[in-house]
Amino acid sequence: MSESPESSHSFKTLLSMLGHHKASLTGAIVFSVLGSLMGLAQPMLINQIIDKIGQPMGMLITLLVGLLVLSSVASGLEWYLLTRTAEAAVFATRRDLVSHLLRLPITSYDKHRTGDLVTRVGSDTTLVRTAFTGGLVQAVSSALTIVGSIALMALIDVTMLLVVLSVIALTLVAVVFTSRLMQKYTKRAQEAVGELGAGMDKSLVAVRTVRASRAEERVEKELHSSADRAYHEGVKMATVGALLNPVSGLALQGSFLIVLGIGGARVASGTISVADLVSFVLYMFMASMPLGMIFSAITTVRQAMGAIDRINNVLDEPLEDSTGKEAEHSSAISFDSVSFSYDGKTPVLEDVSFDVQPGTKTALVGPSGGGKSTTLALMERFYDPTAGTIYLGDQDMSELSRESVRAQVGYVEQEAAILAGTVRENLKLANFQVTDEECWATLDQVNLRDRFEDSEGLDTILGDRGVSLSGGQRQRLALARMLLMDSPILVLDEPTSAVDSHNEQLILDAIAAAGADKTVIIVAHRLSTVTDADQILVIDDSKVQARGTHEELLETSELYQELASRQLLA
Repeated sequence: MSESPESSHSFKTLLSMLGHHKASLTGAIVFSVLGSLMGLAQPMLINQIIDKIGQPMGMLITLLVGLLVLSSVASGLEWYLLTRTAEAAVFATRRDLVSHLLRLPITSYDKHRTGDLVTRVGSDTTLVRTAFTGGLVQAVSSALTIVGSIALMALIDVTMLLVVLSVIALTLVAVVFTSRLMQKYTKRAQEAVGELGAGMDKSLVAVRTVRASRAEERVEKELHSSADRAYHEGVKMATVGALLNPVSGLALQGSFLIVLGIGGARVASGTISVADLVSFVLYMFMASMPLGMIFSAITTVRQAMGAIDRINNVLDEPLEDSTGKEAEHSSAISFDSVSFSYDGKTPVLEDVSFDVQPGTKTALVGPSGGGKSTTLALMERFYDPTAGTIYLGDQDMSELSRESVRAQVGYVEQEAAILAGTVRENLKLANFQVTDEECWATLDQVNLRDRFEDSEGLDTILGDRGVSLSGGQRQRLALARMLLMDSPILVLDEPTSAVDSHNEQLILDAIAAAGADKTVIIVAHRLSTVTDADQILVIDDSKVQARGTHEELLETSELYQELASRQLLA
């Protein structure tokens, strides 16, 4: 069974992790070697003690006890270094994953489920720890003990040694084969756990909707199905692991019985002494214990490689391109024959062209699915056009760094994202330099001062995804956060979709006040919120169907007339 390129890549990754901790691993190997050498010396002392029964042997016993104590100390120090190194490796891997996940292109989040990505940071990286504490390094020290034991057994009796080696060789073949199955099943099991985590994350986020829809049983069945898959893959792992124990035990017991039989006959014939037979048996047991560790190490490393496969799947994805020129300060945006498709097949925008002049208010309206939110996403460079050019001022946006573009374009998405934490942490997310006074002033603008003053002020803890806030409050807090960015261009995706008429007007007033000297681009379903816009773009079926002021469109656009009529504006 040949190794797959993916397995080879995972093993190289594991070796790279080991290479980053050479000092600690070298120390662990030194203590391991010392422990092995002291362990190998013990049967030799026992041999001499048996030969000198009836004679003074206080020095030999003292030396034997000393070796036992020192080998235990060496073992403890080895374990400490390995465990500390394992934690450092997991820490470094988690940092790399976190940094990578936060900088992936938005398209990556479109194809991955959030819960599954979280699982890779959590449980997948935890499996890497076992490769250190029960894997490669212990295999090195175990190999030394085995080689030393074999060499000393050869000095005692070659015939019995050949029997032991034959059994070991057969056992090793079985272990290598089953360990490959272990890697495959580990990866499948972790994928199933990731799927379960993703499903659980989705369900808990929407738990109120699930309850209101009386869909608990259906969601429960879906989650149980993922848990069932994880269980069955785990059982397969357990089955493979269960094969190793009896194989190892059978090898040890068979070797022991054969050695006793052959050794007893050789003692009876005078070929070897009883002390030599005892020493041989002790060395055989000394070899069998680290042999078991090696078998376990092979399995453990295979499990870790299965988890590393999944980690590498993320780390191998290219990061969002952060190169490009610095964007000049500008409050103008224009689209020139821009087209875009998420999948490369179905167009979401086709040949879209428009200009947004500095200091003006532009509204994007039209039926759902027409491409309005996608237009805003392109302005933020979450995606790049598949054709055409977007200009920020006179600069081609594709030539600018995404970070500098986003510094010019403040954005409030349709479903306002509120982070678990305090109000202050949320407001300072984009601009950590703002003062508490500026935070309160902005909360005044969006009519949220009273909501938090009556609680614990800026230290008020917000639940996961702002669960303690109403939809309108989340939207207004997200707007306040954007206003504190002080960007020359404000981009808002339906900022009043979840508020009542009173708070809608407050938000519109806040946008008007903040946008007095800025460019405002707003997606709106309620036409009443954008009748004062300098220009309104009617977007439908991936194209700009019409443009003009509210009054002009009522005269020239049938689609706009229909939208206005439905909302009693015409």
